[in-house]
Amino acid sequence: MLETERLILRNGKQEDIHDFLGIRNSAFVLKYNAMEICDEEQLFKEISDNFVLERKFDHKIIGFIGIEKDMLRYGVTSACISYYLDEKEAKHGYMSEALKSMLSYLFEQGIEIVGARVFVGNDASVSLLKKLGFTHEGTLRHAVQGYGGIIYDDQLFSLLKEEWIK
Repeated sequence: MLETERLILRNGKQEDIHDFLGIRNSAFVLKYNAMEICDEEQLFKEISDNFVLERKFDHKIIGFIGIEKDMLRYGVTSACISYYLDEKEAKHGYMSEALKSMLSYLFEQGIEIVGARVFVGNDASVSLLKKLGFTHEGTLRHAVQGYGGIIYDDQLFSLLKEEWIK
């Protein structure tokens, strides 16, 4: 579990599922993520090994951060992050606050580089990553078929540990 000024980042629990399912399956979240609509069982598997964002003042679950092995790198200690917020909670600085804490945690755990992938057109996510110090490494054209059959170009970003510590 990690804490920030306004948030608790923790593994998802069974009791989070009902409230969180609407966020996860919303058009806002699905638009820029390579995910399909899921049911409660699938969602529990997804959140139990990753992090939900719980707002401290009302204990409402408002978002998600996923951590997985960076499949684009070999022989280095790396991770790839994914993230999303409830549309009503976007543009309040919650994800920036959560990712700052998560990045510090990952680098403290020995991760050397953190990657993130963002569909072209997801300008808010690109802006967030750049604000956090990530570097745009390139774009895979015609790379991912997202929700609704839309095919996206996929932008690759990374942040080295030494860049974060500066």
